[in-house]
Amino acid sequence: MAELLIGLNSHSDLPFLRHVLPKLCELQKLLPSDIVLMDTACDESVKSYVKKEFPQIEYLRHKDGNLGYGRAYNEILRKKVGEENGAYKYFLLMTSDVLLEPKVVAKFVGEMEKDKSIAMCAGKLHFWDSKNNKKTNQIDSLGIMAEKRHHFYDFGAGETDNGQYDNQLEHVFGISGAVFLIRIDAIAELDGGLFDERMWMYKEDVDLAYRLRWLGKKIVIFPKVWGYHARTVYNKSGNFVGGLLKADKDKKNYARAESYKNHLLMLKNNFTFKYGARVIFKTFMYEFLKGLYMAFTHPKVLFAGLKTLLFVPSRRTCRRASVKKMLNYFK
Repeated sequence: MAELLIGLNSHSDLPFLRHVLPKLCELQKLLPSDIVLMDTACDESVKSYVKKEFPQIEYLRHKDGNLGYGRAYNEILRKKVGEENGAYKYFLLMTSDVLLEPKVVAKFVGEMEKDKSIAMCAGKLHFWDSKNNKKTNQIDSLGIMAEKRHHFYDFGAGETDNGQYDNQLEHVFGISGAVFLIRIDAIAELDGGLFDERMWMYKEDVDLAYRLRWLGKKIVIFPKVWGYHARTVYNKSGNFVGGLLKADKDKKNYARAESYKNHLLMLKNNFTFKYGARVIFKTFMYEFLKGLYMAFTHPKVLFAGLKTLLFVPSRRTCRRASVKKMLNYFK
């Protein structure tokens, strides 16, 4: 019986799948696993390709069509883990623009088998130049870092990887939503499922990491490259005001709106005033200045964020970790 469930969310991305799916079939030869592809675009070309070339992959559509990022994976879990024979131990979540190294993935599953305390893990994620089908040494993400002002960013993104951060990976807050391994038992402990489905797209991975940290779960980034991500936009300008403003200009309107309101929902779900005056002040000032910027440049985005802040109820997860321990994850 397969112990690994692999879930993909596909949205009209057949050019990626032609490279990604053969790699997953290589992984199946190393580990007993089931692969499920949720086609949120209901793309006939994707359906035809999967059915013809990879009949062992379960192709799914949902009656609601485009479910968004988080709900797509939640639906995969509902169907497969809820089935009578779905006794999986691990869930490998990935977007369809990630090219994995099967042997490294198998090694990480072995590490989780040896260390039962690891709830969620990943390796180093590099940039995939998909146009030229070239794997690069450019960092996509070494995990999600958290600042006391509650700004979150992908560690090392855009830099050349020379191993300069390998001894700092234990300080990461969470893992990029592009790809990660998580225990099914850990998902079962999360109130509301793996992702908060009210978040259509963006910041779900931060919210997930926060909820796992509150539960006291162990999250690990191994210092070995396990995949390549065809990310389209990097923030190479830094995390200070100028860099963030420059990065914002590159965002599409829908992405800006989703990111902003989901960030506020993530705060409602997870922030606590027990963090103390310093963290409260830093977070309040960061959100105030961000809101002021939105008011002058993107008022519709600010309005959407305020609606979320005022009218969308929070979903507080169980909090086993101490505030002192939680603060250790914020730099």
